[in-house]
Amino acid sequence: MISQSDIKRICSLKNNKGRREHNQFLIEGYRLVKTYLEGQAEMVSVYYTKSFKQHHKSFISLFKSLEYDPVLINEKLMSKISDTVTPSGIIGICKTIKTPVPNFSAPSWLYLYRLSDPGNIGSLLRTAAWFNIRNIAFSPYSIDPFNPKVVRSAMGAHIHLEIHKNVDFELFQQNNYLTLGADQHGKNVIDQFEPTHKWVIVLGGEVYGIQQDIKKKLNQIFSVPRTGYGESLNVAAAGAILMSQLSKK
Repeated sequence: MISQSDIKRICSLKNNKGRREHNQFLIEGYRLVKTYLEGQAEMVSVYYTKSFKQHHKSFISLFKSLEYDPVLINEKLMSKISDTVTPSGIIGICKTIKTPVPNFSAPSWLYLYRLSDPGNIGSLLRTAAWFNIRNIAFSPYSIDPFNPKVVRSAMGAHIHLEIHKNVDFELFQQNNYLTLGADQHGKNVIDQFEPTHKWVIVLGGEVYGIQQDIKKKLNQIFSVPRTGYGESLNVAAAGAILMSQLSKK
């Protein structure tokens, strides 16, 4: 059984205010809920439809790890609490992943400066997890990393990362990081670059990039050399290439 107050709370998780108030976020879809359950994320409730149960009978065995019974709801209610146009039939509610104090002794960081596109951010988080860049910082005025669209795009990467919000760029300077930016007018020498100590990749927003006063403070600015056609790469593609190159150093 699901109460009206529960419905209201779940719907509120689609916006920043609701997520902050309840310290929870919404995950949706077969693969994502499975990933979070297997990753032992703190999932406080699960809701699914009869149709989902019929098509994923083996999946129900995963529910045995829960300390509560998942709630069966009808399709109409699933559409109401879902954040997608075509609901998959299963939703999980997780406690927001707590992160410790930023570890400024870590060898590598990814700093996302005023990024706003959920798809790009989710892709960057997946890539960071892939290359074991576990420390992620979002600048003030960035999108919430627990936005449902970001969470879906990241495909479970949140479990493996330490994500920090509202982090000022200057903290990396104060903690003696090599600050490495990406810009289409930067130097095409990433393959020749050998970091001498701990570093942070700084990626700017999709429209305006890195703010000029921050760009001036960067130790290095790289770009990805073009060998074919195209005006530019989006931030997720450029960031993936830089992370791949730097993770080999």
